Amino acid sequence: GDRPPGASGLILGVIVIDAASGRTLASRLPDAEFAPASNFKLLVAAAALAYLGPASRFPTVLLARGNVESGVLDGDLILVGGGDPELSRDDLRAAAAALKSAGITRVNGALLGDSSLFDRQRYGFGWAWDDMPYYYQPPTGALAVDESTVNITVDPAPSAGLPAAVGMEPSAGAMLLDAKALTTPRNGKDDVDCVRSPGSNVISIQGHYPLGKKTAKFRCAVNDPDAYTLGVFAEALKSANISVEGAARGGLPPNSPLDAEDRSPLAPPLELRYAGAKAVWAHESRPLLDIIRKMMPPSDNFIADDLFKLLPTRALHQRGSFAGGAEVERKFIASLGLDPRTLDNGDGSGLSQGNRITPRALATLLRWEAASANGWAFIHALGRPGINGTVRRHLRGTDAVGRVWAKDGYIWHVSTFSGYAYTRRHGLAIFSIMFNNASGRIRPYQNAQDEIVRAIVDMP
Repeated sequence: GDRPPGASGLILGVIVIDAASGRTLASRLPDAEFAPASNFKLLVAAAALAYLGPASRFPTVLLARGNVESGVLDGDLILVGGGDPELSRDDLRAAAAALKSAGITRVNGALLGDSSLFDRQRYGFGWAWDDMPYYYQPPTGALAVDESTVNITVDPAPSAGLPAAVGMEPSAGAMLLDAKALTTPRNGKDDVDCVRSPGSNVISIQGHYPLGKKTAKFRCAVNDPDAYTLGVFAEALKSANISVEGAARGGLPPNSPLDAEDRSPLAPPLELRYAGAKAVWAHESRPLLDIIRKMMPPSDNFIADDLFKLLPTRALHQRGSFAGGAEVERKFIASLGLDPRTLDNGDGSGLSQGNRITPRALATLLRWEAASANGWAFIHALGRPGINGTVRRHLRGTDAVGRVWAKDGYIWHVSTFSGYAYTRRHGLAIFSIMFNNASGRIRPYQNAQDEIVRAIVDMP
């Protein structure tokens, strides 16, 4: 029946609708509120396309403030973040090269970072503190390089019992390395991992790595996106033989205290913020639609929460914040004719244990997206079950492979699966399948989701 079991029992919500007509083909608890996990990325992507626009780009700018004479900048370098979620070390190397091309080889002031487009609340509401060291829960920021993560390498020592060789990309001391991993015998214990206390800039690499194994490569989350980005840029300037030595000659626009929500108005445009400063380098992100294509298949949390904080900068003309992103998503849900009170959204990624949305709301926004000008591009930005991304294990070896584009989600006791299915006889169908209170291994719930989707594809 449709009545959910007690609090300790499994709860399943399902809705299947015809994309063309909107007619409900099947449902079970479609209006109950479920924890969505990474199915929430469907919402932030749809809201971003609606309020930011598919062609929107996000700039990063390097300003030189002060006079330049004989290759010396008598002032400050200011790196201004625009919320580009794909800003990379290579981009910052290009910024250093542009500075060199402009004839500047020495800076008498300081290297400063302006991340005032967003507040400095690094972590979303309800995120797990013990996931802070890991690449999948990095801190957010308007000026963030490599998704607020640093690459780590681990190699075994020549013999068991010796410390493993651990390396970390340099960041001028913004992040420090504490190597504690040990080499084990061949085929021995292999559990090397990153450990970092909240608020610390020390990444401790602990555990064991077996003799004879190839280099392990993984990413760990950094502590402060601003400090890390400036550290990476300082390394790029050093490699380009550009020296920065001196105290800051001027200030920056005020930003909120660390980890505090701030919904104040946006800072003035750059030409007013830094009168007389010259842009030495500017880099625009790829268009939003391309960023969504990158986000969806691997379920990239950093991109999702970056887009979440970008929403209020355009829709509400205020500093990017988690609370602002939540307000814009509620406006979007209301615009689809849904009750925004059924939405509880502490982030864009789905990491929060407190997020809630109904299967009907997910299906409705998927139908809205399919009918939009970007419909096909949005559908095909999703992962392909049985083929790629986090959904590659879904539907594997079945005749539904190639007919489904979808997003899955998983956090403790939650397994979700929503998307589009090209049915054999009835055109495009939209589905949302949400398990909550799911105890034990995740695979049985994924198998059940696959059975439902196969039935959708083959429905008579």
